Amino acid sequence: MKQNIDQNLGYNINMVAHFLQNIYNQRLGEYGLTHSQAKVIYFLAKAGEQSQTDLQKQLHIKASSMNGLIETLLKHERIMKRSCQKDKRTKLVKLTDKGLELHATILKIIADIEEEANQGLSKEEQQVMISWLKKMQANLKPKTSRSEDK
Repeated sequence: MKQNIDQNLGYNINMVAHFLQNIYNQRLGEYGLTHSQAKVIYFLAKAGEQSQTDLQKQLHIKASSMNGLIETLLKHERIMKRSCQKDKRTKLVKLTDKGLELHATILKIIADIEEEANQGLSKEEQQVMISWLKKMQANLKPKTSRSEDK
């Protein structure tokens, strides 16, 4: 039995994600950012100072990947890091003024890419797709959460 993988939902979601990742990296690259770095800036702007561990959990990445992101953002003075007063082992991260300025740029880039990606889709179709994708995320997230802690 011959099967075309391009008829699989997962394959098509992966292709859209691949194209989006490339577009984000291209446009964010003009500001010296990667998509992953922009997500850190977004979460810090949204929630304020937080622990490096909490950021790692929100991004669903490994500690080693989080360390690399933090070090790069520190090097470019987009974030600050300090030890928590209650537990010196816990590192708290927050945006600098440079990071805050980039946040507005990131939001504009996101809005532009979303507009391009959603051409030809009604608001209702977009909401249905979001609902379905969130269900799929909920189905798959428990299977990946153990590997993120390593």
